[in-house]
Amino acid sequence: MCLMPHTPGTPGSGHRSPTRRGRPKRPLPAAQVVAMLVLAPTIGLFFGGALFVLLCTAAATVAAVRVRPDGLWWVLPAVPLAIWTVSVGRRLLLDAPDGGAKQAVAVAHGMIDAFPAMVLALAAAALVAVVRRSAARGRSVRA
Repeated sequence: MCLMPHTPGTPGSGHRSPTRRGRPKRPLPAAQVVAMLVLAPTIGLFFGGALFVLLCTAAATVAAVRVRPDGLWWVLPAVPLAIWTVSVGRRLLLDAPDGGAKQAVAVAHGMIDAFPAMVLALAAAALVAVVRRSAARGRSVRA
C-alpha cells in the first residue's frame, strides 16, 4: 500500500505542522507592553510595600525580555515613567483632590513611594538589555 498523500485510501496527508520548541516567543506589540507597564504598578498599589516593588520589577523584566531588540530604547525610559505616573497620580487623586499646598505634599509622597520601585525596575530592565545586547553580539561574532 502506497502512503503518498495524493493516493486514495491513505491514512493522512503525511504533513505535520512545525513545532515551536527551538524558536523564541514572538515579541509583544507595543500596546501590550505599555499596558503591562502601567497595569503592574496599578495592581501593586492595592497591595503596597514589597509587592508593589516586586510587581513593577517583574513587569519591567518581562517587557525588556519580550520586546524587539530595537524596541529596548523606549522600554527603558518608559519603566520609571509609568511607575511614577501611577504612584503620583494616585496620591494626587486620593490625597489632594482640592488642590493647594496638599498637592505638593502629595506629589512628594508619591515620588518617595515610587522611588525604590523605579530604581529596581530600571536596573532589572537595564540588566536584561545588557544581557540581550551581549548575546546578540556574541551570535554575530560566532557567525
